[in-house]
Order: sequence, then C-alpha cells, then structure tokens
Amino acid sequence: MTTTSKWVQLLWQEQKFKLIALESAADRFEDLFTRIMRQVNEDSFHVARAAGSAGDMKCDGWDSESKTLYAVYAPFSRKENSEVRGKVRSDFYGAMERWPEMRKWRFVHNDLFGLSAAVTRELEVLRGESSGSGVKILSDWGPQELWGIFRALPERDRLDLLGGPLPESLDGDREWLRDVIPHHEAVHPAVVRSAVAALSSLCDNFQPDAVIDPVCASVLARALTAWWLGESSLFEDCLDLLMEQSDVSPFETQLTALGFLIRCTEICAAQMNMPPEDLLRSQLEYGEHPEGFKVILQVALDELCGEGQGFYIEESETRKKFIQGCAKWTTDFLGMAWEGCGYPAIFALQDLVTSMQRLDFNEGVVNLSSIRPSVASKPH
Repeated sequence: MTTTSKWVQLLWQEQKFKLIALESAADRFEDLFTRIMRQVNEDSFHVARAAGSAGDMKCDGWDSESKTLYAVYAPFSRKENSEVRGKVRSDFYGAMERWPEMRKWRFVHNDLFGLSAAVTRELEVLRGESSGSGVKILSDWGPQELWGIFRALPERDRLDLLGGPLPESLDGDREWLRDVIPHHEAVHPAVVRSAVAALSSLCDNFQPDAVIDPVCASVLARALTAWWLGESSLFEDCLDLLMEQSDVSPFETQLTALGFLIRCTEICAAQMNMPPEDLLRSQLEYGEHPEGFKVILQVALDELCGEGQGFYIEESETRKKFIQGCAKWTTDFLGMAWEGCGYPAIFALQDLVTSMQRLDFNEGVVNLSSIRPSVASKPH
C-alpha cells in the first residue's frame, strides 16, 4: 500500500469512527468505549454491567492494574450544564463510596466538541475537594481522545469495529480509491497527505457559539469528506444522521445545509472565474435537473443576491429533501470545480469547511446572519 493510500484510509477510518460516536448515546456509546478499552487492555480492563438493585455501582469500566474507574456519560441530547455537573459529582462520590480500592477516576463523554467551561470547572472543584483522598481525577475523555487511542490499535482491530476494506486488498486493487487519487493526479502525494491531515482536524473545529450549529456542521463536513473519499455509503450514512438531526433542530439543519451550498458556490465560481450568481443561473437555465432540485438553487440564488424573504420548511419530509438536495448540489459544484479548472476537491473542501467556521468574522460575504432573524420571526 502506498503512503498516500494509508493516509487516505486513515481519514476514512476517522470519519467512520466519529460518525459512530455521533450516532451513539447511552448504552451504545458505553459499548463503543468498552470495546476499545478491552482491545487496549485486554487483561486488566473489566466491563461493569448493571445488576439488579445495585445497578452498576457508579462504574462503567474498571482497570484492575491501575485501579482506574471510568464513568461514562452519553445522553441522547445536549443537557443543561447544571445537569451534567450534578452527574459528574454524583458519579464521583458514588464511586468513592463503593470502590475503596479506586486510585484514579476518569469521566468519559460523547461530546465531540468537548465539555463546557462550567463542567470543566466542576471537575476542578472536585479535584480540590478530594485532594487528600488518595484518588486522582484524570482529565476527561471524549470522542477525540478515544479516536487517538483507537487509531493506535493494530489495523485489523480497527477494521473489526469499523468494517471496510482489508489492508491487503488495497495493495493490488485500487478500486476503493478510484475517486480519490485520479482526481489529484497532478498533486504531489506529500501535499495530499498534508491536506488529508488538515481536513481531518477541520471537521471537529466548529464552535458552539458560531452562527451555525456545530453538530450539524460537523456531520455535513464529514459527509462531504466521505464524498471526496468516494465512499457513497459513508456519505449517505452521514446524511441520514443529518436527517435525524433535522427533526431535533429543524432550523439549524436547514441553515447549515444552505450555508454550505452558498459558500461552496462562491469558492467554486471563483476558481472558474465567474460570479457565483452566474454559476447558479447557468444550472437553473441549462442544467438538466428535476424542477424540485432546481428550487434549491433558486433559494440559494435569492439569498446570495439579498433578495430572499427568509425560508423555513415546516413539513419534515420536505425539509429532509431540501437538506439532502443542498448536500448533493454542494458535491456537484465541487466536482465542477475539478472538471472545469482542475481545482483539487480536497483543497476546495478545506476552503469550504474553514470559511464556514469563520462565518462570524466574514463581514457578511455569506450573509447567513441576516437569514437567521427573518426565518426565525416569520417562517413561510
């Protein structure tokens, strides 16, 4: 396998792992955590299951060698800081009472973007309160830390959890990479490796206080990364998760999908030396697409030109088609930039994801902040 192939495969594994983490909550996330830890410390890590009235005794995993107890918290939806702080405190002192052998304690969670400052502060308060107990409170672990542990496992152990092509199948059969390397044949492999590493970290860099929802943005960024990898099943899996999220946060998912499409139009149009409005109009006038698919472009054009009156799709299935259509159009424009002027898709993806993270600071180039109040106040 070439070095570039290894980097590309590792990117696929990371995107698949993070998708599993985003989809997992409650027992599913705990199962993911325990599977990883059993592979890392097979002889010393013990899975603690709830049993009768005693429950799990505030233990979701125990390492007998280091005397470390793990408390896993993975709610189905985001909780108030006060609720998470209460959970941290309850789990720690409950473990102190039931596990006198404990010497280390670690809080494990499923928040891809890290714990809030309030919860981090609560952990620090607990460290002060327990300083004389002989128990050390370790730093928290989230999906990012678990990925760092997971990627250090042998290849076959990783694929056992993730699925995917075996390493030897990539040596003589490049079919799995057919949509990746050929689209970057003019780019030096070292540059591709660097771009892969950058794109990997960018997907997790959305901030909770940004214009767009970080979960929605991260999922869509992963979907686009999967498209670049040529992995249609992973692309669809990411979109399916976004569809589920649209029932929880209908406005946020629509805003994210349209924002990615508008910004992608600008990036790709710039590479093709044409105004973004002209790129949209060319597809509206001459593209052979279903009318429902063109409606999405019309919405994007109206918002880009400042002529939009706000948008909000109330009906769930129609909303999901709109979000999915925005994602499909985004991949179409990325493909056009490659085919029209040879601009590597991974570079366009980097530009797209980075700029979406900076919406608060782009002086209205993509004027999504103006869409927000009109949609929120007057859905139609």
